[in-house]
Amino acid sequence: MKRAFIILLKVLAGILAFLFIVLGSLIIIARCNPELIQRFLEEEPEYISLSALPHSRDSMEADFHGIHQIVAENYSLYRQKGISMDSLYEAYSARLRDSVKTSEDYGMMLLEYFADLRCGHACAFLIKEHFGGAEPRYIEGRLFLDNPGIYMSKHGFQDKDEIVAINGKTIPAWMADNIRYNEGSTNEQRALRTASGALSSYTDTLLNITVARGSDTISIPLPLFATGFPNNNICERKILRDNIGYIAINSMRNGIVEEFDSLYPSVKNLPYLIVDVRRNGGGNSLNGEKLCEYLLKREQKHCLYDKTLKPRADAYKGKLFLLIDTRTFSAAESFVIDLWESGEVTLVGCPTGGDTGSQPEIFHSPSGLSFRIATSEPRLSPKGFPLEGRGVPPHYKVAQTVKDFMNGIDTQLEFTLNLIQKGID
Repeated sequence: MKRAFIILLKVLAGILAFLFIVLGSLIIIARCNPELIQRFLEEEPEYISLSALPHSRDSMEADFHGIHQIVAENYSLYRQKGISMDSLYEAYSARLRDSVKTSEDYGMMLLEYFADLRCGHACAFLIKEHFGGAEPRYIEGRLFLDNPGIYMSKHGFQDKDEIVAINGKTIPAWMADNIRYNEGSTNEQRALRTASGALSSYTDTLLNITVARGSDTISIPLPLFATGFPNNNICERKILRDNIGYIAINSMRNGIVEEFDSLYPSVKNLPYLIVDVRRNGGGNSLNGEKLCEYLLKREQKHCLYDKTLKPRADAYKGKLFLLIDTRTFSAAESFVIDLWESGEVTLVGCPTGGDTGSQPEIFHSPSGLSFRIATSEPRLSPKGFPLEGRGVPPHYKVAQTVKDFMNGIDTQLEFTLNLIQKGID
């Protein structure tokens, strides 16, 4: 009996020692990299509809007061952006008293409030419940349908239709009226988000769309349905012109590293590789770090964290090109900065979205609405580039043109292929 008791004590002592080691390791990691711990602990947001927000004026006022108090205490970028939090609160409180009547009104006001924080990672998690079945392309300030799909085709829309008006408003007027609901760290990002969501709505169940098709102008009613857009494949591979590898990385969400790894062997020995992150809105920056290991040629400091990025033994040795765009954002943007600062990549496209994250955290209003704001102070990359508020500039600024789009040509990709061809010649 005594021996069994002694064994039990030894087992308990071993467990306690193990727990102390784990706790000590977590403390060390948290001190060296608090943002990494935060990402592991961060909860997933719960999206709600506008109708789930408070309905009475008193409850809306109490809810908004609670939201603003949290934002004022935790939002880290307002000084840099020249925002007076007191003035912001007074302006929106007056609107709440004077013109907000319903939960839908309150929700739309909150969208404007968070957009006025001028940060791509500041938002209320309110769900758009009504969709048109496609995401239009925003090219040279105009909207076009690009393979609109079965649903829109059934309602009379065709590929390459130009959307010239929505609910009777011309596209410039519609954009000016709706951009105030969309968050972004740059004006370009806000405009792109506004345009991309033109065929979805928080409130409308029917849109009257006017399209230009050749010399004709046609008005088509589009009923909206309650399903979001399908996810794109998060990784795609092609071999172009026999010796040029192409891999599109469309997300930094979990699973992307495994998909990239499965495709990488087919391109790693080619003399040229184009990596396309134009549709990549981010995800987990840990995945971006791991992807960098395939593409770096030497060790370097990570742009966000106090750590060193190290290339893999079989890292790519050829000439690397990176296609970027305003949609490139968050974890995809830090991925771009790391490759850009390596000095071993040529960037082609348009400046990125202008926000790597600034340690976004999720909070909750008194009514239970989830919202997100940036919480870390403004920072610079190891080579002095701001990590929020400015898009990464490409070496070659090239935008998609309407002429090329109508002819099925990817302007930025074609430009890159021509760059490579000139290098061969």
